[in-house]
Amino acid sequence: MGQKIVKGVVFDIQRFSLHDGPGIRTTVFLKGCSLRCFWCQNPEGISSKPEIMFYPDKCVGCGACADACPEGAHVFENDKHLFIRARCTACGKCVKTCYAGALVVAGKMMSVEEVMDEVLRDKTFYETSGGGVTLSGGDPLMQPQFSRAILERCKFEGLHTAIETAANCRWEDRFRLFPSEG
Repeated sequence: MGQKIVKGVVFDIQRFSLHDGPGIRTTVFLKGCSLRCFWCQNPEGISSKPEIMFYPDKCVGCGACADACPEGAHVFENDKHLFIRARCTACGKCVKTCYAGALVVAGKMMSVEEVMDEVLRDKTFYETSGGGVTLSGGDPLMQPQFSRAILERCKFEGLHTAIETAANCRWEDRFRLFPSEG
């Protein structure tokens, strides 16, 4: 019988990070956060599900998104593009038509293997700089099983790991993330 494939929702994998731990790192940004901080650096990580992000300063007003959206989430009134998030089902049809990059999908279901394929591309940099992998978000503790599986795989590969968390979760979930020493 095969091993269960562990998956989680990732909104970005940033290579060559220098500020998320020692050395050159790859930072894996996971979706989901239990806090709603006004100063959040990664608001696209708050929701645990994939979502459409709208950047109005990039919108050229072509209207292709409104034509593509089956839910009517994009409305143009008085030459202004209004994105009605409550109507959006994150189907991504609008994103495919937005050549200006004003609409993007934040979040994608990924397996540990898919994440590690990206992470291991820079293993040489980690080894020469004392770097490794940082899990961030959102908050990695919102996806404890996925986070732990990534950390275990990194340990198997000999990679240094770090996590960035507010630790605002169930007490048990904090300990699920770390392998037992016994």
